[in-house]
Amino acid sequence: MEITYEYVRSLFPERKKDSHKGDFGRLMCITGSRHMPGAAIMSALAALRSGTGLLTVATAKESIPAISSQCWEAMYLPLETDDEGFLLWEENRELLLSTALRSNAILLGCGLGITDATARLVENIVANTENVLILDADGLNIAADCIDIISERKSPVILTPHPGEMARLLHISTSEVQSDRIDALKELCRQLPKAIVVLKGSGTLIGHDDKVKKCTKGNPGMSRGGSGDVLAGIISAFASRGLMPFDAACAGVYIHGKAGDIAASQLSQEAMLPRDIINSIPDVFLEIEESRK
Repeated sequence: MEITYEYVRSLFPERKKDSHKGDFGRLMCITGSRHMPGAAIMSALAALRSGTGLLTVATAKESIPAISSQCWEAMYLPLETDDEGFLLWEENRELLLSTALRSNAILLGCGLGITDATARLVENIVANTENVLILDADGLNIAADCIDIISERKSPVILTPHPGEMARLLHISTSEVQSDRIDALKELCRQLPKAIVVLKGSGTLIGHDDKVKKCTKGNPGMSRGGSGDVLAGIISAFASRGLMPFDAACAGVYIHGKAGDIAASQLSQEAMLPRDIINSIPDVFLEIEESRK
């Protein structure tokens, strides 16, 4: 049941000498808003550090200068927003769907905000794309009110709820989720048999069909806003690179937790930040590369 280092290492063979960026997938992140550019930054940086070949960040046009100053390697899709800085759907529909067609995976939800327009955006991206879809944060909160769009989706979807979001998806209380996390995970997997579910928290659980995996990496210093955006970016990168969705989720959770442990060992649980998790991802991959020698 526990995710092992040997299993995760096996998912990342040595890169071929004639590799090029197209070999490592195209990821599209529909993230952020005028007031939450940090969510887009953290998920994008985490995805880049996790090896995605080509990254496009689709976000509020007014946030792109701030985001691009931190993420030099990404491409950007400037989107129209309402007066409050939240993404619109109709005005961005053609641009979003045409870019989605060229992507291997889509991350949707980090810092998106919940409005009528973002609800239509989420519903339409879920219903009208065939890529691997990673649904996080406000994407999950919106989907909780129209869960059928996930069950009707033909292509893989990875859900990454924290206990509160899990409670909304199951229409129960957070305390009920936490009282039996495995049962809650299995229940959502039963309701959404095509989905891979990542129930975050101490001892993060990953479920699909009748499979359940647990991650023992990670520490309380990761209990900060933004850590979930980092995890979503890592998982999305692995999905874009061609890992099977369940493997991408398991590897993402493990590497996120291990990078968090490295950050805590260097900076303390009290002082570490989600950005330090991103900065520790290379240490995890260095260990994997060293183990091949």
